[in-house]
Amino acid sequence: MTLAEFRRAYPAATYTVSGGKPFVYRYYKNPNAKATLVLLTGGIGLSDLFYKHFDRFARDFSVLTFDYQLPFENNAQFADAVAELLGHLEERAWLVGQSLGGVVAQIIARRHPEAVAGLVLSNTCSLSGGMSEEGYRDLMTMIESQRKFKKWLNVLPFALIKGMMRRAVLNMKTDDFTAAERAAMEELCGAMLELLTKPYKAHMIDFLCDAQHHFGMTRADFAPWAGWVLLILSQDDATFSAACKQDLIDLMPEPTVVTDLTGGHLALMVRLEQYEELVTEFIKARTTRQEPESILPCRDGRNVARAQEIDWSINS
Repeated sequence: MTLAEFRRAYPAATYTVSGGKPFVYRYYKNPNAKATLVLLTGGIGLSDLFYKHFDRFARDFSVLTFDYQLPFENNAQFADAVAELLGHLEERAWLVGQSLGGVVAQIIARRHPEAVAGLVLSNTCSLSGGMSEEGYRDLMTMIESQRKFKKWLNVLPFALIKGMMRRAVLNMKTDDFTAAERAAMEELCGAMLELLTKPYKAHMIDFLCDAQHHFGMTRADFAPWAGWVLLILSQDDATFSAACKQDLIDLMPEPTVVTDLTGGHLALMVRLEQYEELVTEFIKARTTRQEPESILPCRDGRNVARAQEIDWSINS
């Protein structure tokens, strides 16, 4: 499926949230699905870059995706809009977040636990109030680098900026990529250059930097999803430090942790089949044992029940 074919197969729709702002999304309701996935893209912020993932996951699940849209100025506004959209669609969803998408997933879950069935977070960090000194320093260094990048965005031609971003993505490649995987990275860069605009890039920088206002999360915030959290933290991902990854592991209750999905920060893009199989098996193993509604959060922060653990030959 090409990007053009994807857009025809899954046309965009618009929902007006209670504040009067339009929320644009793509949604496929699978009549046979026992779970719904919300695909939350990384810092580029373009959900259409996940079009192959959307189409693959639509075989087994209902799927929802969207950009981090300009009318919503910060993560809190956006999380509230996502929860309202899910309510409108009558869905409780698994939040599947990559990089910045993993951060956004944590914010949505903390603010609106009633909208969330489980979490799949890949190559991302935590917003923990108890993060290590090293993890905090690494995150703040990343945020400061984005603020500096925004200054360059204001003075340099955007064509040059996009060229810099393209090189940064292609430099994430590893030596063991196949020809098909290299072609997938080239395709990703081509779509990015086509879709990205200067105002949206500036918005995404602000959106990323705003995440620091949500530091302070605790393990209790995620207690409703004990055993229903999958962390995919590639060993060869250099974007987030080992300290950031460990802080995320420590924040989540009884997570399943996978470290051997290779491909660097964008492992889910270049190892699509492995990623899809991993996520699908994890979610199906839980939804086939009990419906997601059986883990609705209680007021005391515990979950009513959760599925039995399965034997995974992965790190945990």
